[in-house]
Amino acid sequence: METIFEGKPANANMLAFKAALIYCGYFLVLLYLFKWLGIDQTDQNAPGVEKGVAFIASWAPFILAIVYVQTTFKKMRGGFISFGKAFSSGFKVAAYTGLFLALLMILYYKVLDQEAFRHIIDLALRNAGDDENKRKGVEMMQPYMVLFIGFGTAITYTFFGLIISLITAAIFKKEQPLYFNEEAQ
Repeated sequence: METIFEGKPANANMLAFKAALIYCGYFLVLLYLFKWLGIDQTDQNAPGVEKGVAFIASWAPFILAIVYVQTTFKKMRGGFISFGKAFSSGFKVAAYTGLFLALLMILYYKVLDQEAFRHIIDLALRNAGDDENKRKGVEMMQPYMVLFIGFGTAITYTFFGLIISLITAAIFKKEQPLYFNEEAQ
C-alpha cells in the first residue's frame, strides 16, 4: 500500500503564529495612531465615539484574523474541517496573540513609550482623588503595573479569542463524509 502526499500537509500552527504576529504589528501601529489622533483608551470619561472607534479598530481585525486562519485551514484541508480542528486553529491565534500582545505591551510601556505609562499612573492618581489609601495603593502597584497590563491583555485576548473561536468553529465546520469520493465533485 503506497501513500502519496500532494504538497505539504496542512499546518494550522504556523498559520496561527503568522496571523498573530501580523495582528500584533497592526496593534502597535494602532497604539501610535491613537496617540497621534489624541484618542485616549485609558480615560473612562472619553467620548463614546472614541471608545467605539477604539473598540472596533482593536477587535474587528482580531476576529478577522481568527476567521482567516480557520477558513484558510479549511481550504488547506480540501474544504472540510471538523469543529475541533476549526476551534483549535482559532484558539491558537488567540493564544499566540495574547502572548505576543503581553510582551508587546510590556515593551511598549517600559521602552517604547514611557510617557504613556506615566499618563496611566497620573490618571490612576487623579481617579483616586483625595483618598490616601487609594493613592498609596497606586504608588505601591506602580513598579508592577506594566506586568499587570501585559498579563491582563494576555488573559483578555485569550479569553475572548476562545469565545470567538467557539462561535466561528460552529459556523465553519464541515465534516468530511465517511466515504468521500473526490471524483463525484
